[in-house]
Amino acid sequence: MSNMQKELFLANRACIKQLKTLDPRVAQFEREWIDSTINKTLTAKVPENLTALRQQLADLVELDRSEVPPSAAYVAEHMTLEEFKILVQEFALDGLTEAQVFYHLMPRLSLAAQMPMLRMMIDEFGSGNLKRSHTTLYIDLLKELEMPVDLEFYIDANSSAGFSFPNMFCWLAMRADDPSYFSGVITYFETVVPFFFECYTAICERLQIKAHAYYSEHVHIDVFHAIEGQRLLKAMDATGDLDTAKAWRGICMGRDITNAAFDAAVDKARRLKHFDKERAVERAI
Repeated sequence: MSNMQKELFLANRACIKQLKTLDPRVAQFEREWIDSTINKTLTAKVPENLTALRQQLADLVELDRSEVPPSAAYVAEHMTLEEFKILVQEFALDGLTEAQVFYHLMPRLSLAAQMPMLRMMIDEFGSGNLKRSHTTLYIDLLKELEMPVDLEFYIDANSSAGFSFPNMFCWLAMRADDPSYFSGVITYFETVVPFFFECYTAICERLQIKAHAYYSEHVHIDVFHAIEGQRLLKAMDATGDLDTAKAWRGICMGRDITNAAFDAAVDKARRLKHFDKERAVERAI
């Protein structure tokens, strides 16, 4: 599983540079992984229209808001600096490539639906200011923690769950048969981040980490991105492009993959308890 997620990540990186068909073996792994996640997260109630989708999404978000996962509580209250480095390491594959794959989604949307996506992407890339782009903010965090900033190090260091989060967005943007999956996931994710990332801002404050802007910026800006997600759903619905059942399946799938990746990263941090400095030094030589 871990090696296949790694192979899928490398294939996705190649597709971002030049869109092409995946190797059949990697494509089969992706199909089985996505299909099994969707199947295991299916709910009996499936929304038949936009109003129902919004209500079920609101109910799910409220559930998440009311239940702080033990992993998030540990990060906020007890995680050490060395453990935090492992957590940061596990999400570096996303942090160092954030939103790059979104460009592939744009031609699949109507012009009206492209507008809220474009506004989100403008923020992701710092409104054209390289120093404020989210990837630069992640690099600033890595530098303060004295960690490598090259993507290749994390390709070697990460566990399967660390690959799964960016791989999910590559499938959503490039190969899902309907952009409705993406619209559901992005709206859910942007809605929960402002309160879910509180564990990150809390540990940064507790450990006096100065380069906290990657997390604090998300807590701030994703409030607005959640609104844009709702506008995306509405724009797609207005043109008949929104499949609410697929949007809901995307939400449930994305929630499961995201939560599993976070829990696995925290568990890895608690087990290893130290960042692999020797391997980092070897890569720097």
